[in-house]
Amino acid sequence: MRALRQYFLAYLQGGCRFVSMPSRLTDDYWHEFILYTRHYQLFCHKAFGRFFHHTPAVVLGKSRQNNVGLRRMWWFCCQEEGINPKNPSRLPLLFALDSKLNVPDGFVYTVDCSHVRKSGNERGTVVYCGGDFSSTDFDGASDGFFDSDSGSDSGGDAGCGGGCGGD
Repeated sequence: MRALRQYFLAYLQGGCRFVSMPSRLTDDYWHEFILYTRHYQLFCHKAFGRFFHHTPAVVLGKSRQNNVGLRRMWWFCCQEEGINPKNPSRLPLLFALDSKLNVPDGFVYTVDCSHVRKSGNERGTVVYCGGDFSSTDFDGASDGFFDSDSGSDSGGDAGCGGGCGGD
């Protein structure tokens, strides 16, 4: 539940701009919360001033909007925990949780993938790299990573119109 709180706080701190969910376990908690529709709606209006639509858990991939949302989430989670987002010494809770709890089909992140990329992954688990969030090497951009884009929003949802967090 602390990770879901971290997710909601990062969304708020990001000005209610699009964010992506980096944890399958936390996404499951969010699903459970949403089932209590009246409570969830009341929470959203009190916390955000509007309804916050659910978006599925994702990893860096081909969707530019999801990547922007993940980079934004990484930035704010690192900031909250006093971690340098460009050179992290550890993973923020929201990015570490699935691996720490061995969540089946959970997302596994590591701070630095250089050892995985050099030696391969012996367990066959896909590992995602914290360093990829600040790098343009992954998809040619770093939109959403606030140090590089000065807080601009290229996610297409400025002002939180049309659903705040995903359609």
